[in-house]
Amino acid sequence: MRVSDLINQESKDWDVNLLEKYVNRVDIPLIRSLAISSTHRRDTFYWSYIRNGQYTVKLGYWVARNLLKTEEEKEVVEPSIIELQAFAWKLKAPKKICHLIWQLLTGHVAVTRNLARRNMKCDNYCPRCGEPEESVTDAIFECPPALQAWSLSSTPASPNLFPVSSVYTNMDYLFWRKNSIIDPEQDRDPYPWIIWYIWKARNNKLFRGIDRDPLELVRYAESECQAWFDANEVPQPVIHENNTEEPQVLSLGNICLLDGSWTPAAHFSGCGWVWMDNGGNIHLMGTRNITRRESALHLELEALRWAMENMSQHSTCQSFGTDCKDLIAMIKEPHVWTSFATELERIETLQICFPDFSIIHWLCASHSCSGVKSESTRNRIKSTWNRDSKIKMVGSVTEAHDSKVEALWWSYRITQRMIGEDGV
Repeated sequence: MRVSDLINQESKDWDVNLLEKYVNRVDIPLIRSLAISSTHRRDTFYWSYIRNGQYTVKLGYWVARNLLKTEEEKEVVEPSIIELQAFAWKLKAPKKICHLIWQLLTGHVAVTRNLARRNMKCDNYCPRCGEPEESVTDAIFECPPALQAWSLSSTPASPNLFPVSSVYTNMDYLFWRKNSIIDPEQDRDPYPWIIWYIWKARNNKLFRGIDRDPLELVRYAESECQAWFDANEVPQPVIHENNTEEPQVLSLGNICLLDGSWTPAAHFSGCGWVWMDNGGNIHLMGTRNITRRESALHLELEALRWAMENMSQHSTCQSFGTDCKDLIAMIKEPHVWTSFATELERIETLQICFPDFSIIHWLCASHSCSGVKSESTRNRIKSTWNRDSKIKMVGSVTEAHDSKVEALWWSYRITQRMIGEDGV
C-alpha cells in the first residue's frame, strides 16, 4: 500500500476510514494535520529544526553539536576550555584582538614552545628574558616586561590570583573574576589591548631588536581602548511614545481581518475572519473548526485560504489583515518557506482572483473579533448562517454536537463580542 492509496482522490483529502483501518490511532491526528497538494506536487525534503524548513550549514552544525550528541559524548575527563574559547569572541574589542586571545587559548600562537611542538627548528629561549623555553604564559604574563606592564595597568594583580603559571586560569580571571564583574560581556577594561600590545612588543624585540617601555605600552593600550569605545558608541534615538494600535484598527476599511486558534493538545483548531467595508462597518464574518493542523503557522495559512475563498464569493474585498508577521513573510517570499509549500500553493492559486491583493499586519488593543471567535470555534461552534442579526455569519464544522440550540447560542455570543455589544 502506498500513501496515495490513503487519499480520497475526489475530495483530495485523507480517507478517514482507511486511516482507521490501516494506521495506528495514535498517528492518525498527525497524518490528518498534513495538507495534501491538489496539483500533485512532488514530495520534497525540508529541515524540521526551523520553521521555514530551509537548511543552513550553521543550523546543521548547531543541531549536530547540541541536539544529536549523547550525554556520554558530552562527558570529558579534564576541565573543558570551550567556554573560554567561545567567550574570546564576545569581548568588546576589535576582532583582530579577539582572534589573538582565541589563539592564546587554543595553542596556535607562535611562541617557541608551540613552534618546537610542530617540529619547527628554532631557538627555544625567550627573546626578552632569556628563559630556556618561551610558553604562552611566559610571553604574555610572566616575562618581566609583561609582568611589569600588568603591574602598571588598572587590572588588579595578586601573586596568588593573577598572573599565575596557567594561561587558562589567567584568562578565566580576566574574563569573569576580576573586580567582581556583573556583566562580563559589557566589560570595558583595557586588558584585551594590553595583551595585544604585549604581544606586539614581544615581536618588536624578536624581529627588530626594539625594547618598549612597559609604562608607555600600558598608557597607549588604555588610550586605544578608550578611542575604540568612543568610536563605537551608538547614540540612543529618542523614542516618542505614540499609541498607534487603536487608530490603526479604526482606520481600516474594506478589509478582511483573520485569525486562528491552535493548541497542540486539542483535536481541533479554530479560525475566523471579519469583513469590514470602507465605513468601518462589519458586514460579514465567518467561523469554523477543522482538524488540528500541524502547527499554528499552518493554521494561519488555512485561515487566510478560507477567508480568501469567502471574499471571492461574497465581497469585492482585496485586502487582508493578520496579527501574524510570519504569515506576511510567507506570502511575500513563498520559496523560502519550503515546509509550507503545499499550503502556499493553494494561496498562490487563489491570488489569481485578487488582482489587487494585499496583506498587512494589524494589532488590536483588546481581543480581536476574529481571534475571539476562532478560539471559541475551536471547541464549540457549529455550522450556521445567522440571518436574523445585523451581521451575516458564515461557518462550518467537522465536529458534531447533539444540541443545535447550543451551537446557535454560541454563534450569538461570538457575534455580540465581534460587534462590541457584549462585555463578557
